[in-house]
Amino acid sequence: MFTRVLIAFVVVMITVPFVGIAQDNAKLKVGDAAPDFDIPQQKAVEGAPAKLSDLKGKKNALIAFYPKADTPGCTKQLCGYRDDIQKLQSANTEVIAVSVDQQIDSEKFQEKFKLPFSLVGDPQHRIIDGYGVPLKDFSGNKFAQRSVFVVDKDGKIQYIDMDYKVAEDKDVLYEQIKKLEGGAEEKKQ
Repeated sequence: MFTRVLIAFVVVMITVPFVGIAQDNAKLKVGDAAPDFDIPQQKAVEGAPAKLSDLKGKKNALIAFYPKADTPGCTKQLCGYRDDIQKLQSANTEVIAVSVDQQIDSEKFQEKFKLPFSLVGDPQHRIIDGYGVPLKDFSGNKFAQRSVFVVDKDGKIQYIDMDYKVAEDKDVLYEQIKKLEGGAEEKKQ
């Protein structure tokens, strides 16, 4: 009897911290600190940060989760950021795109479409889970739901769209990014 109680206690003590982490991460909201993560260095992106926290005090970040490299919707989304890179850079915003792909596949996608920002492969879903981005099942494979987070220079999340639609939500996203720079200008005055 004592052995069963001890085993049950150990299982509960081991499981509870992990459940708590998953629940906390799934509830990120505006104003929360953005979870930090590593950004692999890429030939196509000179001067890119090595991790998200490297941007603190320097730049805002657009963290764009997308399902799969080199698919029509994802190509449209990321090529849109590429085409608008001057607008994003003038708003002092670094784009970081994350998918479930292997890093090598992310880099092939980046090279093919000349994407001038970091693409991060997250096949173990560490970043995806850390941001609470849902995984969608398609033909037995899991892909990150298209979602965006805007993080300010202080490392705080300022905007979340967990069901980002490229054509419909782009203007709202860009307005949120523009507000961050407008707020920075107001603080300087």
